[in-house]
Amino acid sequence: MDKQLRYGPTSQSERIVTLDVIRAIALLGILSVNMKFFSTPTLQAEMAGVSYANSILDHISQWFLFIVADFKFISMFSMLFGIGFLLFMERGKQSGIDVRRLFKRRLLILLCFGLIHIFFFWYGDILTFYALLGFALLLTHEKKPSYLLKASFITISIPIILFLSLALLLSSFEQGSSPAQQTTNQNELNRIIEVYSEGSLGDIFTQRLNDISVIMVGNVFLFALVLTMFFFGMYLWKTKIFTHTSEQLARIRKMAVTALLLAIPGLILAVAGEMYVDGGDSPWYFLQYAGLFMSGPTLSVFYVMSLLLLLQNEQRLTAAVKFLQPTGKMALTNYLMQTLLCTIIFYSFGFGLFGKVGPFYGLLITIFIYALQILYSYYWMKKFQYGPMEWLWRRLMYGKLEWKTTIQRESVATKQVSK
Repeated sequence: MDKQLRYGPTSQSERIVTLDVIRAIALLGILSVNMKFFSTPTLQAEMAGVSYANSILDHISQWFLFIVADFKFISMFSMLFGIGFLLFMERGKQSGIDVRRLFKRRLLILLCFGLIHIFFFWYGDILTFYALLGFALLLTHEKKPSYLLKASFITISIPIILFLSLALLLSSFEQGSSPAQQTTNQNELNRIIEVYSEGSLGDIFTQRLNDISVIMVGNVFLFALVLTMFFFGMYLWKTKIFTHTSEQLARIRKMAVTALLLAIPGLILAVAGEMYVDGGDSPWYFLQYAGLFMSGPTLSVFYVMSLLLLLQNEQRLTAAVKFLQPTGKMALTNYLMQTLLCTIIFYSFGFGLFGKVGPFYGLLITIFIYALQILYSYYWMKKFQYGPMEWLWRRLMYGKLEWKTTIQRESVATKQVSK
């Protein structure tokens, strides 16, 4: 019992600040991509070949996010989850407790959060994915770095090969929607817009269930991407890039350059697919996703390696720690808060702007929400040790009132006594 009481939430001295900073940046990227799903019927619009970019600023914003953000930041966030898992397991092993059992409990609680989020707030939840796929990590956490690197290449190759094969197969068939089908698609999009912008909570819940069924078809392939980045994050942690960064600068530069070079062919395919796609039955649709699955993980690695190099500068690190680390330490709270704020902005129980905001204004809203989160997180973490949802997650996981379940930050005197 004493051993279990000695093992708990990561203390301030044990945190790796670069991971918090990178996590904070990933949150911005995730919100920028999710914004189109919050604000428009993107799921159905992409299948119908319909765009909500109506101005030159919309088109610039849309292309910028497509190239820079789509699939890149979910890859980065998934990479960080794999790293966090190994860090959790290593600390538990050192304490001599049944850390596997504790991690399973951690995942089950996360699964509950995810299920509540996906069914009652927003269909695009990622927490459920992480919770379910997290159990696979228990089978691989003792594997060598070379095994994890090979596993990451194998898992991401499966959807890429499948998408390329579908694109090749569909290219031999005549494509194109009839005028009647196009009218039907537009009527369906208008109906969805009306539900989210003007409908009752019951109407929105029913539509959300339908959207969940639609997105789950594509999310089968997203499993491969998430699992790939879990493995790659574990690989990076085991090669000590985050704990011995200054000793591996040459290797980090090499990884950044390699990742960028590997991303370029994927970006070319993705851009070509996006330019010519006219619906979900087009070969360009699958070519686009093959490119995204190629460029998303590789560019995310490029981003992370570049950030590690940038944060070697003491002045940059100090500024990032001051303004971004609190946001990264409250990642779960901020992720869920993004959903709360966006549904208030776009759904009928708030401002009802669903379907009325294009990519450019969506990007401005993203920046505004993220600025609020930086400000809120900064002042919250000055007073408290954990974010609200982080505190709840830990309390449910450890299940002990004795285990720092008070949300108030420990006083310096208490820390000294514990030592």
